[in-house]
Amino acid sequence: MSESAAHEWEGFDGMTKSAGEEDRMLCERYAPYLMFDLREPFLPNLVGFTRLEAAGESPSFSRSFEDADPRTDFILEYAIWWDYEIGHIHQLEQIWIYVGPNGEVLDCEVTFHGRILKGLLKNRSNLSDGTHVRLFAQPGKHALSPMPELFELLPDLYLAAGPRAGLDGLYAGGEVACLLPAGEEVDEIHCRVRRYLRSFAFKPALEYIECRLLPEQFMPWRELREAIPLRLADRLLELELIFARDGFRKAGETPSERRARRSREADAETEREEAH
Repeated sequence: MSESAAHEWEGFDGMTKSAGEEDRMLCERYAPYLMFDLREPFLPNLVGFTRLEAAGESPSFSRSFEDADPRTDFILEYAIWWDYEIGHIHQLEQIWIYVGPNGEVLDCEVTFHGRILKGLLKNRSNLSDGTHVRLFAQPGKHALSPMPELFELLPDLYLAAGPRAGLDGLYAGGEVACLLPAGEEVDEIHCRVRRYLRSFAFKPALEYIECRLLPEQFMPWRELREAIPLRLADRLLELELIFARDGFRKAGETPSERRARRSREADAETEREEAH
């Protein structure tokens, strides 16, 4: 068999697919349905996907899968990227879908503040359409759980989204920490991030709406990993421009005050254009 033939096979529609196209189709087919608080200010930006064998290791999280159900045919990893969470500048949460040889969802696991939780309820009641696991994101913080009631057991549920918004500022753990600026400018950038995120502080409603990941948000994990430094640089430049334009005072506005100001600015700009 030629090398090109070895990396091609028939997809669900009977047409020949490359390995990358097949992986993308599978990840879209099994993409989880995410539930977010009504007042959630930050929805996912990108999703890095990887198709794994049960004997493999996660490329985006320090873990292996030796305890996987022996019936597992393959595992789909979703590394979900947010440019911001309510406490600091970025967030990466993982979801693993375990798929059996007949296409059945055997299991699901998710990240929860650096730990791993089961994502599929015992009675499978949070599995929609046979392929989509329904998961809830902690308001502002984005830790994942199949049960929203779990968040109400966290003593800092309201503090993290409200009074402590922006507290961690320019924070990053692991490899991402090496991608952030260093030196004297860090304190200034840290202050910008904290003040910006503080303007998004909110009280969780604990009512949830569904958010389905879009096909254009998906990319292979290696591409997302390469894109992260650029996204971080873009966000920091945006904050620099926001502060240069609006000043510290405006960065401390509440969301409603910010919307009202931007509406006034838009109306004023429209009037200037019409006059011109």
